Amino acid sequence: MELDAAEQLIEKAIAAGRPAHGYLVVGNVRGQALALAERVAAKLLGARNAEQLKVHPDCHWLHPEKKSRIISVAAMHEKMVDAVATTAYAGGWKVGVIAGADCLNPQSANAFLKTLEEPPKKTLFFLLADSPDQLLPTIVSRCQRIDLPDARRRGLAEPYRSCVLRALADPANAGGALERAALAGRLAAVLEALKDEVEKLVKADVEASETDAGAEVSKDETEALVSSRYRAFRADFCLTLENWFRDVAATCAAGPDAPLLHPDFAEQVRARAAKIGRALAFRNVEFVAELARSFNRNLPEAAALGFFADRLAIK
Repeated sequence: MELDAAEQLIEKAIAAGRPAHGYLVVGNVRGQALALAERVAAKLLGARNAEQLKVHPDCHWLHPEKKSRIISVAAMHEKMVDAVATTAYAGGWKVGVIAGADCLNPQSANAFLKTLEEPPKKTLFFLLADSPDQLLPTIVSRCQRIDLPDARRRGLAEPYRSCVLRALADPANAGGALERAALAGRLAAVLEALKDEVEKLVKADVEASETDAGAEVSKDETEALVSSRYRAFRADFCLTLENWFRDVAATCAAGPDAPLLHPDFAEQVRARAAKIGRALAFRNVEFVAELARSFNRNLPEAAALGFFADRLAIK
């Protein structure tokens, strides 16, 4: 949704007396997501600019802190939950902005949840995030989601990105069933490595939050955090696949000088494009979308990857 349209959507809901309890704004938290929150908040609170908003007593801000980049439960209570529970200084609206809501840990998310479910009167919350899949489902389900144009189209970080691209670029993939099975196995190995990485990251985050808050994070909360963060990594995996096949399709359509999303694999992309036509190249892009849908339906990953690899037009 364009920024202006998103602003009008929220303002109409406020004018009708039916705003959402919270708006999950997916976009650059220092770009359009922040701009949307600032625009709406400025009109509600009568601030002339962003600098006035930063010091306005009825506009409450919460950012990730410390090296862990986690929003702790202590910060959530002090700067958001307890802050919005007080009477508005100007007697009107109050606005709460969580810039980096995907940095909430299970404890801070749960601390905020009751306030989000039953917000004080004339209180509006903006949860700004560029990785919404890392938010707990209980938070997401209670917000109206708005996706802005500058929402980050991500891809895998190294070394996972290169592992995926080398697997896709391997000329051996043009062989028969065994070679396709090998491709599926290499891609599945990347997902397994991502799972291990997620578990390490979540363990570090949980340990940091427990040290900060002095309370234990439950097993269910930890598992929910692992699941949500892994889904975000798996979406990055699918986007890396999609971008590879889009590079091949673009080269088929526009020739060897086509701009590429993975220019460091230009030679391999051109070699693959020379073997298949434009129609088959775009079919491969569609197969990636179907793979992502299979993952989202919780189909077994190995089976989904095997089916995906078997269908690909490679030669």
